[in-house]
Amino acid sequence: MGDTKNSLRKQLEDKELTSDQRTALRKKLVKLIKEKGCSKLSNDKKIEYHITYDTFGGTLEPVYFWTLDFLRNQNPSGLGFEVNKIEEEFEASAGGGFFGELGTKVSVMQDRAMKILETINAILRTIINLIYDLKEYDMRLEVYDGIDPDKQKDPKEREAAGYSLKAVWMDQVDIKAGMGSINNLTRGDLQFVTLRDAFMQVDTTKQANKLDLNKRVKIIILKKLKEYNIWKKSSEAELRKRYSVEKNYLRAQVDSLRLYTKWAKPYLRAAQKLGMKEFRTDANLPSPDIVTTFDNMRMELKLFGKKEIKPDDVHESYDNYKFNEKFYSCVEVEFQFRTVPQVARQGQSTHYAHLGVIDIFFRAFGLSESDILDIEKLEVFEDMELIENLTESSLKDMQADIDYYVQGKEPEIKKKEREKLPNPLLGLKELFSPFNALFAEKEANSNQKKLVVKSAKSDAMDSCQLLYSIFKKTHRMMTW
Repeated sequence: MGDTKNSLRKQLEDKELTSDQRTALRKKLVKLIKEKGCSKLSNDKKIEYHITYDTFGGTLEPVYFWTLDFLRNQNPSGLGFEVNKIEEEFEASAGGGFFGELGTKVSVMQDRAMKILETINAILRTIINLIYDLKEYDMRLEVYDGIDPDKQKDPKEREAAGYSLKAVWMDQVDIKAGMGSINNLTRGDLQFVTLRDAFMQVDTTKQANKLDLNKRVKIIILKKLKEYNIWKKSSEAELRKRYSVEKNYLRAQVDSLRLYTKWAKPYLRAAQKLGMKEFRTDANLPSPDIVTTFDNMRMELKLFGKKEIKPDDVHESYDNYKFNEKFYSCVEVEFQFRTVPQVARQGQSTHYAHLGVIDIFFRAFGLSESDILDIEKLEVFEDMELIENLTESSLKDMQADIDYYVQGKEPEIKKKEREKLPNPLLGLKELFSPFNALFAEKEANSNQKKLVVKSAKSDAMDSCQLLYSIFKKTHRMMTW
C-alpha cells in the first residue's frame, strides 16, 4: 500500500531523520499533495497551460514581475491571491563569467561564516567546561549546606556531611603535609592508629580535650582541628565566590554564543542560497541546456498563490457547520529560464541582465491549509536544517543546565493536579445540554468538505485560465 499524506507527515516527526532524509520525505509529500489536489477537466486530465516565450530582445525580469503583480493585485488589476515563492534553483556553465563572479561571492560568504563558526566552537567548549565545573561546585557546596543547622535539620545528615567534609580535607589539603598528615601518621610506623578515627569524632576543642587518649595524640588532633576549621570557613567562602563568578561568566559566554550565532546565520544562508543545483535529465545525465564552454545558465522559479474559499460561499447552509481547517483555491506558476547573462553597466556599477527563453507552466489546485503548509515548508526548510543544526542544536542538549545556572530555573518536576471543588452549577449544565446541542455548530461531514474542495478546484481552474489568457494578451500573443 502506498504512502498517504498522514503517514508521510508522521514519518517527518521522527527526530532521528537526517536533513537529507527529511528533505526527501517532504518532496515526496508535496508531490502526493499536488497529485491529489490538482484541478482536472471532465476527461480527468490535469489543468496545465504552457507558454514558451523568447525574450532575447528584452530581459526576463519584467515577465516574472508582471506575473507576480497580476497574481497578488486586487480586482480589477489582478487576481487577489496571497503569493509566495516556493522554489528557486539555478545552474551556470562553469566556463562562463557569471559562474566565476558568483563563485567569488560564495567564497566570501563561506569564509566569513567559517571564521564565526570557529569562534562559536571555542565559546562552546568554554561553556561545556564551565557547566562541568559548576556541577562539581554544586556537589561540594551540597556538603557545606549539609553541615549548616539552618539548612539541614536532621542531626544524622549533618553528622554524615561533617564526616564527608573532613575526608575531603584530609585527602586534598592535609595530605600536602607529607609524613605529618593524618593519613600518613595513621598508617605509618609511628603507631598513631587511633588518630584518624579520633579526628573524625570531634568538632570542637572541648570535645578533643575529653578524648581518652595520650597527650601527644591530643596535641596533634587539636592542631589538625584548628587547621580544619580555618580551612572549612575560608574554603566555603572562596567556593561560593568562585561559584558566583563562574555563573556570571557562563551567562556572558552564553550571550556571546547567541550573538555569534546570530551573526553567522546571514552568511550561512547567503552561501546556501548562492549554491547551484546540477540539473539532470530523467536518465540522470547532466542537462543539455548547460554547456561548459558557453556563457549561459538555467533557472527554475515557482510562484504559489492561494485564496481562501469560504464554505458559506459554496452553500449558505454551510455557515452553520464547523470545518476543521480552511480550504484554498491555488495557482502555481513555474518559470524555467534558459538565459545568457549579459553584463549591464549603470554608472560605475555593473550587474547581470538575463536574456533568453522562458517556459512558463500554469497549474491549478484546490488544497487544505495543512497541504499548503507542507508545500511552503519545502522551500523554507530545504537545505536550511543544516544551518539550524550548526547554529541552534549546540545549545539544545545543554539547555536544561544553562537554564538552571543562568536563569536559576529548577528542573521541571511533575506537579500533582489540584483537586477541584465540585461545581454547584454542574447539574444545571447537564439539564440544559440537550438545548445547547440544538444551537451548537455541527461538524462538517466528508461530503461537505469534498464540495468545498471541489469549489476551490473550480475557482482555481478559472483563475488559472484567466491568468494564462491575460498573460498572452499583455505580451501580444495570439489568443482564442
